[in-house]
Amino acid sequence: MPVDLPALDLQETGPKPPRAIVWFGVFVLIMCAGVLISLLTWPNGEPTHTTWFWIRLLALPALVWCVTFGLRLHYYDEETQRLQAERDVRAEDREKALRFASEPLAVLGCAYLTQPGTADTARKIANGELALVAQTSHAGTHAVRHTALELNEDENENEPGRYRACFTALLKQIEDAVAAIPNRIPLSVRLHLPPDADQKSLLNTWQSCWSERNFRQVQAKPLSTKKGMMALDEWLDIRGGPSLERATLFVSVQLHDSPPQSSAEAAVGILFAWAPLADRYALRTQAMLHRPVEAGDSGLEVALSKVLQWGKTLPAEIRDLWQAGLPSTEKGALVQAASNTNLAVSLTTGLTGVHDVDQAIGNPGVCAGWLATALAIEHAVQTGAPQLIASHEGQLRLAVCRPSRA
Repeated sequence: MPVDLPALDLQETGPKPPRAIVWFGVFVLIMCAGVLISLLTWPNGEPTHTTWFWIRLLALPALVWCVTFGLRLHYYDEETQRLQAERDVRAEDREKALRFASEPLAVLGCAYLTQPGTADTARKIANGELALVAQTSHAGTHAVRHTALELNEDENENEPGRYRACFTALLKQIEDAVAAIPNRIPLSVRLHLPPDADQKSLLNTWQSCWSERNFRQVQAKPLSTKKGMMALDEWLDIRGGPSLERATLFVSVQLHDSPPQSSAEAAVGILFAWAPLADRYALRTQAMLHRPVEAGDSGLEVALSKVLQWGKTLPAEIRDLWQAGLPSTEKGALVQAASNTNLAVSLTTGLTGVHDVDQAIGNPGVCAGWLATALAIEHAVQTGAPQLIASHEGQLRLAVCRPSRA
């Protein structure tokens, strides 16, 4: 659920202070009226040189003015204090909401499979060393611009061979991070698979591969295709308890029987834990991933400002943008919004700070958000600088990744 920060500015306008010229005029009117009333109502024959006469003539009108002015000044002070108290409460609520929204997830482990390799792919993309080219598909019938994973397929026809090989390779890369999690910490697994895949069969295949690594028993659950990275937002919405204080391995795989044009096969596994929990158990942390933001009706610039707030990052710090799965219209709009919000990446010569995964290795499909995140994590570790992530899963989603605080 998106976090909305309470506005600091009150729609209610504050009271105007008493104006000296106005109250001087009121003083003159009250004094004149008091003098006139005193003279008209003074009994005939009564001496006018008494103290009571002068009290009625001057003191009582002045007292009326003082009481009236005092009430006006009291109203002004009370309203000013009330509005200031409301501003203080709003500022405190805003600070609490900002701390809550800025709470990151610790990245305990990160693994990916792409045709260019399982490591150092981020550096190659950032240096412009990779470009998508046409190559013959697995079927060997025609050349298509795509990248495919080289997997040792299982010969057992009853198993989805390429997925099994993919799961096995992914678990081999991340097994040390998984094994390092103490049994006292709850562990869960979420599988993010293509919508046309046989979810039940692949879940069984995953469980088989998981058991072969001798990990503790964890029943994987499927992750909705549309939810994707926003599952992290739901996690960070939890206020406390075991649902928050846990570790979760998110796995996403995109394979093709017949690769579409400009597509990529990829697999990603990222192990997250609630950051304070990772600190408490002194778990080795690679990076911090902050709450993702969806660019909704409020617009891209608002979403960018919000994701920078959540990531505790200044626009001048964002020199790298990792994008995957974005339509061409969104790519242009994102660059324009980055320029309007003065992101440093928009000032790089030839936009060399914009790293387009689709152009380098192809569109990773359901894996887009997770692969962009994995590459951003790798680059953050290499450069020590925060990274901006953009992907399209139903709509544009943004996140900030920072190197580990340790």
